[in-house]
Amino acid sequence: MTSFRFPNESDEYRRQRDLLLDAEVRLRDEIEAVAQQRRELPLGGRLKQAYQFERIGDGGEPETVGFDELFGPHRTLLLYSMMFGAEWDAPCPSCTSIVDSINANSIGVEETTAVATVAAASAKQLKDWSQRRGWHMTVVSGQHNSYLLDYAGFETTNPGVVSVMNVFRKTADGIFHCWASELLSRPLPNGHPRHADMFWPLWNLLDMTPQGRGEAIIPKQDFEHRYFSKNILGESAD
Repeated sequence: MTSFRFPNESDEYRRQRDLLLDAEVRLRDEIEAVAQQRRELPLGGRLKQAYQFERIGDGGEPETVGFDELFGPHRTLLLYSMMFGAEWDAPCPSCTSIVDSINANSIGVEETTAVATVAAASAKQLKDWSQRRGWHMTVVSGQHNSYLLDYAGFETTNPGVVSVMNVFRKTADGIFHCWASELLSRPLPNGHPRHADMFWPLWNLLDMTPQGRGEAIIPKQDFEHRYFSKNILGESAD
């Protein structure tokens, strides 16, 4: 164990910090154990159907993208479902923050694993939003198929309000579901699902601070989201 001490720290601080450090070691061990358990899951169900998505190609014209194409050269696909409906002026601020984070790490992830985002908004909406955010990762529209409700529709019939990470595996026998962020269905007593913590650094960074996450339901963003505020959060949009 290190004997390093930070400048001017008190003995009481070090005693409490060492207790916390022990707890952090236990948490790290538990995270490792859960990750191993996740890796050892048997394959889930075979992909329900050969979904066809849409996107705007480099030439500006709509094009169809088959589910299997999302894998590229890889056998594993991380596919995040973002809250963004066709009638919305902007997507969910939290989902935008999540995809910002995924996009920032996609180059490294795509060394071994395909990663993409799907939403119920139109291909044009998603193209425009990707350009505004500077996303270079694959973003496709599921507006005209049932994927979002089939694999992310926890207690909803509205494909615009789903937010789930799914993992799929391509094998010689076909494409199979592996895992989903199902904590969405097991919220905390305060109602927060905390299902995206593993792939969303924002709250993890704030958890390191004395003030913590605060009381905000969603992170502050640099854009208006009138439809989301009025119809999802139930606030009055200006």
